Amino acid sequence: MPTLKPKHRPFCFSVKGHVKILRLVFGILAGVCCIADGVLIYRKLLFNPSGPYQKQAIHDKIVL
Repeated sequence: MPTLKPKHRPFCFSVKGHVKILRLVFGILAGVCCIADGVLIYRKLLFNPSGPYQKQAIHDKIVL
């Protein structure tokens, strides 16, 4: 009596293959976004360390 073996599917056509490929793609995308976010924050702090507003001392203000 011949034994029935399941057909061999290539990895990329199986359900687990699709899930692993999607996980890899989203992992790479998340890594790229984190690196880009870090670079943008670094550049903002490097070129504008005090923030968007100029800080003035209290005695520099004109009192009317």
